[in-house]
Parts: sequence; C-alpha cells; structure tokens
Amino acid sequence: MSVFTKTIPASWYYDPEIYEMERKSVFASEWIYIAEETDLKNEGDYIKHDIAGYPIFLVKGNDKIIRAFHNVCIHRAAPLVNEKNGSLKNSSITCKYHGWTYDLKGELMNTPLLETSEVKKNCNSSLFEIKVDIFNGLLFINMDKNSCPFNEFISPLKTEIEHSKYPMNEYTIYESMEKEGNFNWKTWLDGFQECYHCMTVHPLFNRDFYLRKYKIENKDRYSVHSCERKTSSGMGHFEGLWLWHYPNLGLPCYENCFYMLQVNPISPNKTKLNYRFRFKQDVTLEQRQEFVKLIEKITVEDILICEQVQKNLEVGIYQEGILHPERENGVEYFHSLVRKAITNLKGNRDVKNSI
Repeated sequence: MSVFTKTIPASWYYDPEIYEMERKSVFASEWIYIAEETDLKNEGDYIKHDIAGYPIFLVKGNDKIIRAFHNVCIHRAAPLVNEKNGSLKNSSITCKYHGWTYDLKGELMNTPLLETSEVKKNCNSSLFEIKVDIFNGLLFINMDKNSCPFNEFISPLKTEIEHSKYPMNEYTIYESMEKEGNFNWKTWLDGFQECYHCMTVHPLFNRDFYLRKYKIENKDRYSVHSCERKTSSGMGHFEGLWLWHYPNLGLPCYENCFYMLQVNPISPNKTKLNYRFRFKQDVTLEQRQEFVKLIEKITVEDILICEQVQKNLEVGIYQEGILHPERENGVEYFHSLVRKAITNLKGNRDVKNSI
C-alpha cells in the first residue's frame, strides 16, 4: 500500500464553479480573521473589507460594541461605505444611492420621501449583520448564522498559544503590509503548509534553521509548525513557531514580533495577502523595518514561485500530484478540509436537486 496521498485536482485551482463553492462553503461559513480591535478606536469609526468577494464593513457603535455588516443597503443593494476606513458623522450610516439611513446598530432610521414606519412593515428593518468576536485584540467574523460558537473555534488555538507560553499581550506596536499575486488562494496556502520548498526557495530560512528538522503537527483544524534554529539573525534567536488555522489564517511567532497573515481570494486566480505585524515595545524602529523587509523578501520569493505554479496548473498537462508523507503532511491536511467543504456542499445540492 502506497504511503503517498494525492493532491486535490488541478482544476480546483482555477475552475470558477469550484471557486464559487469555496466562497459559500468556506469563506461564508467559517470564522475569518479580518482586522485588529485597535483599527476601531472611537465611536463611529469604521473599516471596509472584501472577503472572497463579499463586501463587509465593521463599525464601532455608541455603546462601544464593534459590529459587522454586509456593505449592502437593504433597499437596492447599493454600498453604504466607500472608503477603506473613516469615521461616520452623526452616528449614522447613509446609503450612497438613495440616502436611506441606519444607526450604528444597523437599524433603519430614515427613508427619504417615504414613511419609514411603513417601509419597515414591508422589508427588513436592519442591515445584513455578520457575527463578530474578539480574541486578544484580533477581530474575527462569520457570515453563517448557524456556525459553531466563537469560543469553540478559538479555544484550541488559544490553548496552543498558552501552552507555548508565547506572551501575545506584550506585542503592542503595529505595522502592516499588503501584497497581491496572480494565483489561487490554495496555491499560496499549499506553500505555507510545508517547508519542503524552503531549502530551494528561501535562502534566509536555510541559513537560520535546520530545515531537515522542520515539523508540522496537524490538530483540530489548525497546524503547528516548528523548527530548530541554527543561529540568531534579524528574525531573532527564538526557535520557529508558525501557526495556521483553517481556512486562511497564518500566525508566525518570533520573539520580537508575531504577525497575522490573511490569505484573501479575489478571484479563482488572484489573491491578496494582508499582513498585520505586532512588535514588542522595546523593539526599535530600525529592527521593525528590518524584520518587515525580511518577511517582504520571503513573500516576494513565494509570490514568484506561486505565480509560476498557477500558470502550469492552468495549462492542462498536470492533473494531480502526490505528497511527501512527512514533508507535506500539512498540505495533505489542508486538502482534506477543502475536500470535505466542497463535498458537503455538493452533497447538499444533490439532495436539493433530487427533491
């Protein structure tokens, strides 16, 4: 019996139908990291995001509670906020099309040239709200009303971080970086979920770590990466600890910094990478800049190879591959979760079609 497992089909990396299934069965159904609590400091502050094509905004209410909504007016689907971030005046949200106005809790307040009380009798009286929760200053959203409770989702990861004695609350200085690449979101995460490629693609990792000792432990919808360090460098002297949580969150931890990596699909073959860095107070500006520069270099190296892989996936020659049982066990686990999500959605459709 072979010890190898097969990859997911090549078509899953570019097929528009598969992408639409993933939007619904993965990104609209899972808890997704979206922002930092510090992004919304004052009442009326908002931030706008797109997650796998779903337009979303978060706003801090007069009651200090952060809420998330689809950026879609209930009247005729126009956007409610256009800027990436800002502050809403008069504690209200006004549609950019016909001027329908909502309070910061999403409740309909005013409908120009219409009696608002009559409007409420004939349609939804509030915006399309999304669940939002917080872990250590990190904001997560979930579009599925029937999803698992947030505590159930975050508890294993929280326990893992506590067990590692990694002091996340000591990291309070923020930096950010955004990159885009012409590849499917899974193409990128395949690379994140293994370091088999690091000896070839990343000289910095090869210099600093004993890559032959790189290990990945797959747990409850997340993976723990670790590796013994050879020598200290701009990345520090702490032995590597990198976390990944399904579907699209990377959380690499170093002694001077940890960062959140949100892998956000834009289309079947285009992906945005959002990095949010947190540094300790005693890390100098020069050290912060050096660290971000190192991560940017590694990111650019990965973007280059991922774009090349994506092109070849779409050519039609390669149909599927095999995975190294030890070096690519993280990829195998990631693929198993994607397969399950797609299979479950297909099963539900088949049942509906048969009724």
